Amino acid sequence: MEKRKIAVIFQGIGYNIDKPLLYYSKKIALEHGYEVVSVGYNNIDKECLKNKEKMLEAFNLAVVETEEQLKDVDFSSAEDIIFVSKSIGTIAASIYAGKHGIPARQVYYTPFPQTFSLAREGNGLVFFGDKDPWTDPGKIRDLCDLKKLRYKIIEGANHSLETGHVYSDVENINNIIQEAEDYLVGSPVYRFSVPDRNGSLVSMREYRGKVLLIVNTATGCGFTPQYEALEAMYRDYRDEGFEILDFPCDQFGHQAPGTNETIHDFCTSRYDISFPQFAKTDVNGPDALELFDYLKSRQGFRGFLMNSPLSVHMERRAREADPDYRNNSNIKWNFTKFLVNRIGQVVDRFEPDAGTDIVRQAVEIELGI
Repeated sequence: MEKRKIAVIFQGIGYNIDKPLLYYSKKIALEHGYEVVSVGYNNIDKECLKNKEKMLEAFNLAVVETEEQLKDVDFSSAEDIIFVSKSIGTIAASIYAGKHGIPARQVYYTPFPQTFSLAREGNGLVFFGDKDPWTDPGKIRDLCDLKKLRYKIIEGANHSLETGHVYSDVENINNIIQEAEDYLVGSPVYRFSVPDRNGSLVSMREYRGKVLLIVNTATGCGFTPQYEALEAMYRDYRDEGFEILDFPCDQFGHQAPGTNETIHDFCTSRYDISFPQFAKTDVNGPDALELFDYLKSRQGFRGFLMNSPLSVHMERRAREADPDYRNNSNIKWNFTKFLVNRIGQVVDRFEPDAGTDIVRQAVEIELGI
């Protein structure tokens, strides 16, 4: 029997699958080939949320109704399962997955404290507003920290993650759905394949769940000694889920001459690098690796620090090569670094003159250490 991919949408009270958060989550699941099952709670009145005793009764009823509505779903036949839930549905989703041992990736929209009772540690992405009248946002944040769940607090948002300002709400919805998609089905980063130094293609899916530092390097550059600091960082954090992906590039001052093998021999003999080193590649222009085009589209150029003679040199070279260099996202020099978090979001970009101590601090934040 062919394996399936199943997405279960757990609705809220009065927040059905046609409302924005769940509607677009469903669309994403369908676009990625998931069979969608919807669980609703039409017999529960949202007025119960104003009364603690009735609210607990409603929570219990939601769990019972979930069992009934999902009784015929064969989760054992699915190779991939995602649960997306809203409000009271977050409680049912968490309890159902925990009770039945279902390894579903969870997105929780506006959960209650009870949601976290059976939430699996480290498995979940949580969105809630800091003006939610139905729960305590501070407590939700603390429970997310306790369970090691990623979370996003929407400033000024209520229980529907709305602020009352149309354009802000549209922007928030766009950002929320993008982040949910990256978490549930994988960031576009993972859809690329890159050539290793022997010419074989490596899928970026191999690095899913890792914090990545992606670097274009050169062996004859004033920044080449950064290899030493990068290797130290790699050895310190690789057991925490950290990877450095090294892409030699000869586009800047022809400072990466030689073959893939001679470059690798230089790096291992001089700096004893142990992180993955890929084939020499272009990072700008028509022959640029698609991965780098994507990285640049997510994190543009924000300027050099101008903190050293090398900064001045880079700025001059960049200006000579492109008078409009400040206004485009192209990589300007060797040892530009992109930081990618565990769900594939490109969260930062460091120009070569950014000290490795700054980079290390950002990596530690993403690793949670």
